[in-house]
Amino acid sequence: MMACAWTRWLQVAILCHLAPADRVFRYRSYRETHDFFEDLKRRYPDIVEIWYAQDIFPEILPEKKSWGTCEGEPCKTLIVRIANKRLLTNSTPEVFFSGALHGDERVGPLTVTELAAFLCERYATNEQVRRLVDYRATWIMPMTNAHGYANRRRDENQMDPNRDFPYLQQPDRCMRTQTARAVNELFRRHLFQFMITFHGGMRALTYEWGSRNHMTKKRTRSTEPPDDTAFREVGEAIQAAAGKTLTRRWFYPLGRINDLVYPVEGGMEDWSYAAGWESSPMPITVCRPNTYGGYAEERTKYRHNSISTLVYLAEMDDYKTVPDSKLGHSEEIWSLGVSQGHVPRNLRMCLKLIELTRPEVVVLPPKLPAAVGAGSSISVEVYGFGCHEMSVRLLAVPSSLLLPGCQVEDALQEQVLVRSTKLADMKSTCQGLTLWQEKQHMVALQGSLPAGQLCLLVAAEFDARWAQQSAPDPHGPPRSHAARMRLEERYTAQASDGPMRIESRRTKLFAVHREAINAQAAMASQEPAASSHDALDNEEKVPMPAVQPAKVQIPIPTTAAPASEASSATSTAVALHLSDLKDAPTMDLVAVAAVSFLLSFLVGLALLACRRHEAHSVKANTKDAQTTAELARIVGKSPHVVEL
Repeated sequence: MMACAWTRWLQVAILCHLAPADRVFRYRSYRETHDFFEDLKRRYPDIVEIWYAQDIFPEILPEKKSWGTCEGEPCKTLIVRIANKRLLTNSTPEVFFSGALHGDERVGPLTVTELAAFLCERYATNEQVRRLVDYRATWIMPMTNAHGYANRRRDENQMDPNRDFPYLQQPDRCMRTQTARAVNELFRRHLFQFMITFHGGMRALTYEWGSRNHMTKKRTRSTEPPDDTAFREVGEAIQAAAGKTLTRRWFYPLGRINDLVYPVEGGMEDWSYAAGWESSPMPITVCRPNTYGGYAEERTKYRHNSISTLVYLAEMDDYKTVPDSKLGHSEEIWSLGVSQGHVPRNLRMCLKLIELTRPEVVVLPPKLPAAVGAGSSISVEVYGFGCHEMSVRLLAVPSSLLLPGCQVEDALQEQVLVRSTKLADMKSTCQGLTLWQEKQHMVALQGSLPAGQLCLLVAAEFDARWAQQSAPDPHGPPRSHAARMRLEERYTAQASDGPMRIESRRTKLFAVHREAINAQAAMASQEPAASSHDALDNEEKVPMPAVQPAKVQIPIPTTAAPASEASSATSTAVALHLSDLKDAPTMDLVAVAAVSFLLSFLVGLALLACRRHEAHSVKANTKDAQTTAELARIVGKSPHVVEL
């Protein structure tokens, strides 16, 4: 165990010298963007995957002919996924970013490209970034309108992609573009909880509704969507993450599309929110286009509740393409300054949205007395991640009801809750990402142990306010995946095509540690022993991993030490504040080379020593490993397409 701890420390010591340097953002051409992502996949093969829509979705281009020229070559629509491939399951929470539906609005493609780079480059050295990549899947179309971007045009072959979606559109006037078809096929295979579509030409951060069928009788204002509270609270969170503008120091104006922009027919925004639950063929159109060899009308018929995304339209600037001097540089991402460029501001907005895709409780190593018994006092510190507010309870559960590692089998969750003993409860604001702000909203749950062989769990409910409504149009409860998985006792959803599904409960359970506690009877009450992190006020507390309550359980992150390991050692290892690695001092190149060689050698020796120790945890994760065929199935590859 000590060898493994030293291995992790030595690996971090090497990585601190490899943190990316500050760089000024600049626009990339169509070809440069493709090359960038191909290189990113080469450097980070475990977390980056790329596809081309015309290859994996042959139904969008049945004639298999070139549909446009992009910088001297046939156009291809690039699709990128950032996620830990080893931990992917068919229920990994998903979020989507569209760089540019309009090809002449060029800040969005650069923003989502730099978002991918940030997630990859900081994955090894920042615990919170690692959490975003390990337990969420981020899907990106950098140049959604590839033809328009390459040719610096708004449209695709004289067709506007953001009037081409099957919402209040004529059957022969939707799904005409490769842009819309590629997005449609991706949404048929996935269950995106959140999405940002980037635009330019004004400044606004907007949400539903954005069509004429959802306006007041006098056609002056938008009506209220069923998810209005969720739209507003999430919008305020990502608005705050973006911060103020470079010049006038204003936040993004926030509101409904109909109120701040204008209503349209065939917009991606209303379609991606309501295609899974509004009626068809009106307003959800069944499309019959004749461009590019046609497109089957079945592709715009959707499984009920499949497409229900909380989508934001981000109008980034009054100019569609801002000067290079207003793009910013990479170090601006780490603070909420008032004189920052467009890319760091909007990149932070994306990071916040990725976080909110999975509400969870992060559990810190618990404080246990030296001798544990019935009546012993215990204190567990937690914080909320991926949420706005939470209601949490500390529970003691007979270990016989749980799987090894104090994990909860989905079928037994009700029994676990009934037979548990509540030790403490509390309501709190969630802390969330602290990459650009100070830590806050840590909650201490304190109680006394009952007798028995016990596991400690934290039960949590999130964002109950999202159920609040005034006059929803249409009438009914919230409809988005993000809201329903927080509000409904049990929520399931299935993609129109492929295996992706959501299986979630309102009450989510998280293990405090991975070994049961034997609380002997008739023990005197004792104060919890102070853990080592109490004496280290300036050090980061290493979070314990959360246990996924769904039927397909997500493996525990390798970055968090088991509670048994932390409590049995006579002195706990000091946690390195990984988020500070960007500020690590540089060394002379010769010294760096020498130190890196020595550390690499020591890492190799330590890895041999801890291989046996880690073998068990590796076995526990193999059930979630994805083969190449399974990965292809997740993206929805047609059976006759050559393996990617």
